[in-house]
Amino acid sequence: MKVLAIDSSSKTATAALVDETGVIGEFSINHLRHSIILMPMIDELLKMAEIKKEEITHIAVCEGPGSFTGLRIGAATAKGLAQSLNVPIAGVSSLDGLAFNVREFRGIICPVVDALRGYVYTSLYRGGAELTSLSDVTLKEVQSLPDIVNKYNDDVIYIGDGVIPYKDVLNRESSKEVFFASSVNNISRASSIGMIALEKIARGELSTYIDFKPYYIRKPAALENIN
Repeated sequence: MKVLAIDSSSKTATAALVDETGVIGEFSINHLRHSIILMPMIDELLKMAEIKKEEITHIAVCEGPGSFTGLRIGAATAKGLAQSLNVPIAGVSSLDGLAFNVREFRGIICPVVDALRGYVYTSLYRGGAELTSLSDVTLKEVQSLPDIVNKYNDDVIYIGDGVIPYKDVLNRESSKEVFFASSVNNISRASSIGMIALEKIARGELSTYIDFKPYYIRKPAALENIN
């Protein structure tokens, strides 16, 4: 089994190849021109790993939440590849992927994806020997997060692009020690998307190129302003 994983839901465009033994290779670049660089990145990754497209058994893609444009680019790329290669798609939450980056943290893991205007996409996990989901994906005012996290007895680590603009808010009035993910782990990583996808593949949680859809949660800003 060889899984091609892609994520363009944020500023980071990233692609990886994984199998049951781990990560074969990964490319990432912080560049917003995802529509231009994503396919060349995938082609170069396959070339460097000496893997033919025909060897790919599954496509893993970030299903959201995140940038509307980025999610559409990722979904279109995944669906096109899945159709041409006749392989299934495994959709993975961007928040699951971020939490996986720091899954060994023995406490509460809180991904925060910036949804703009003081809101973030978030969910809670407990790390350690296993990564355990504690809540559903939600859209929250960032001001409310410290109070939500303080309900747990564990220390907390925040991760995601929402950490940068809202770090002072997240660090206020905490009853526990607060950590922030390093710059290495604070970005989307296709390898994490791919490793989670392996678990979903084992459970048969797959989509076809026809029925896969990204997960937006909220409407685009242009539509929200329409009365």
